[in-house]
Amino acid sequence: MRTLHQANEDSAASGRGALFKYRRVVALVRGRVAGGSLRPGQPAPSGAELSRITGYSTLTCRKALRVLIAEGVLTPGPSRNARPRVAGAPRPESERDLADTTRALSAGLAARRHAAGLTQPDLAALARVSVTTIGHAETGRVWQSRRFWERADTALGADGDLLRLHDAYRAASASRGRHQAPPGGAGAAADSGAEAAPNEFAACGASPAGTGGARGAPGRALSYVMLVWDNGTVTRVHPPGA
Repeated sequence: MRTLHQANEDSAASGRGALFKYRRVVALVRGRVAGGSLRPGQPAPSGAELSRITGYSTLTCRKALRVLIAEGVLTPGPSRNARPRVAGAPRPESERDLADTTRALSAGLAARRHAAGLTQPDLAALARVSVTTIGHAETGRVWQSRRFWERADTALGADGDLLRLHDAYRAASASRGRHQAPPGGAGAAADSGAEAAPNEFAACGASPAGTGGARGAPGRALSYVMLVWDNGTVTRVHPPGA
């Protein structure tokens, strides 16, 4: 029959094992960063992915990610549900402001939706946009027009809070644009979260071609064209054979 002392020793040993597990996950991610397989700015593996790699529980792996964020190896993602990213060189203040306002806008939309008891399809129907548009907005890809945020604010009864967060994001985006224009033209602007004008199309994903190409870009062919509608929905149109 086991004594109470033996049970306490087993419990302590189990606790030490859990401690070693999350520290092993920390060491694994640190090793990938040091080895260059995870580069600055890249998304880190998710807790579920690390769980599949190590065989440890998802909770243990998520704890390791929190430790890595606290130690500065990783930085939080643009929204609560986004994966953390590998830390890089200190960012200019304009970039930090843009990242902070982007995260606040995405998190604000998700929090309001949860508080209202709505699913993403519910909110998409109320705002008259696609579910993908809602998903993008909640994960930091906030390219939607102000009309979208007006509809979302009304649908969620936010009393203008979402619009204020959106305007702060737009101000930070404009400030960053004054300091540094995004490289790569219209496609890069769309990827960085810049908002295109309603019913505007942007030529995106240019790639080298032998002859011809987009107007103003000799020798390059388009991979797709991005259409941004006035309700915030984005459609990608690919040329034949792309």
